[in-house]
Amino acid sequence: MEIEREGKEVFGNFKPELIPEECSGDINDYEEALHVLMKFMGSMSSALEQVSGRGANAIVYQAGKRMGHEAGKLVEKTDNLEKAMQELSEILGMEFYFDMWKPADQAEYTIEKGDETVVKLIFRDCVVRQTLRRTGLQQKGPLCYLLYGYTVGAVEEVMGIKGKLDIDHVGPNACLKTLTIKWGGK
Repeated sequence: MEIEREGKEVFGNFKPELIPEECSGDINDYEEALHVLMKFMGSMSSALEQVSGRGANAIVYQAGKRMGHEAGKLVEKTDNLEKAMQELSEILGMEFYFDMWKPADQAEYTIEKGDETVVKLIFRDCVVRQTLRRTGLQQKGPLCYLLYGYTVGAVEEVMGIKGKLDIDHVGPNACLKTLTIKWGGK
């Protein structure tokens, strides 16, 4: 089926440029749509995990990484991890509110370990965690790996290095993760 809009032919794929710049509607309509989307994502995550097993985490991690690389293009390049995380928290923080975290007895947020730099990140108001709670799914599943990939992809894009994100703690109100970047490797 071919559709023509404003002189542009569309066949099979939706063209993003056809989305109006401004949408109107009641905020309650959007909230209801968000809740439906959250249920849909939870159901899709659960089904993906049932079909793909542990491979589901790797699949969505890679998808998240791609998204993160795109988001990272919105931030000025830097080799300063703290600066990169502050900048990224403004971009990523719209969906995944996070801050750098350190124990009270630690002077700096970052710790140097040979050719690696480590920083702890605390994720507070996270749409993924809210989706999992709404759908009754456990944390550390595929949707969490989407967030991990997203964060790592953004950091890699901004800093031009390799990174990884490990889980220290998951909870109902916040998750603590360790971001490790490796200098000299891409």
